[in-house]
Amino acid sequence: MLAFIHIPKTAGTTLHKILFHQYKRIFVRHDTDGAPDERLASVIRQNKTQVIIGHFSANMHTLIPSIRYITCLREPVARIKSHYHHALNDPAHYLHHAIKSKKMDLATYVSSGLSGELNNGMTRMIAGVHDFHKSVIDESVLDQAKNHIETLFDGVILSEHFDPGILMLAQTLYWKTPYYLRRKVGRYRHADSSDNNLTCELIREINRFDCELYAWAKNRFEHQKTHIVTGK
Repeated sequence: MLAFIHIPKTAGTTLHKILFHQYKRIFVRHDTDGAPDERLASVIRQNKTQVIIGHFSANMHTLIPSIRYITCLREPVARIKSHYHHALNDPAHYLHHAIKSKKMDLATYVSSGLSGELNNGMTRMIAGVHDFHKSVIDESVLDQAKNHIETLFDGVILSEHFDPGILMLAQTLYWKTPYYLRRKVGRYRHADSSDNNLTCELIREINRFDCELYAWAKNRFEHQKTHIVTGK
């Protein structure tokens, strides 16, 4: 059984659409639906689910050991900028009111502690931390995220290398040729007076472990791509 961990602002909506073309029995769940339990696992099995899709952390395998994960990662500064501009411009976003009412700029937003998504959110989701918003993230959590990728994941696509990543994933999972259009590509203005070098450094500091995870995943991707091309 496949499970797609959709990390916000990583090009996951496009992969979401691809999965709906590749599979028929899809189950959608999010961490906001509550912690996974045996009842949920039973429903998933009874539905003969092929793929689980949603904004959830890597913990479903504790209930369904056969699960294999896939996900998308994005360069952390670009992801946080996109996250901010999306929340700022979308009244339906759960952080929109906080941004508007407190007139937050990007630096204030990433420092706010409003959500675990803004503080090593990718590492939190891949590691499957117990309390997504409040768990302390340290080297051990980063190591857990890397270990999960090495042992439980069939593919990690990098948003900045989406097309070759999809082709590699299609080869791994024996998909029919994936045809797709890029979905929910942000059209917001990503450069303003708050998007300066100091703000970018602040984002990297607060998302230190996401930066390390992304760099590690990028090196891993390049090695895998070379291996496929050369057959070595």
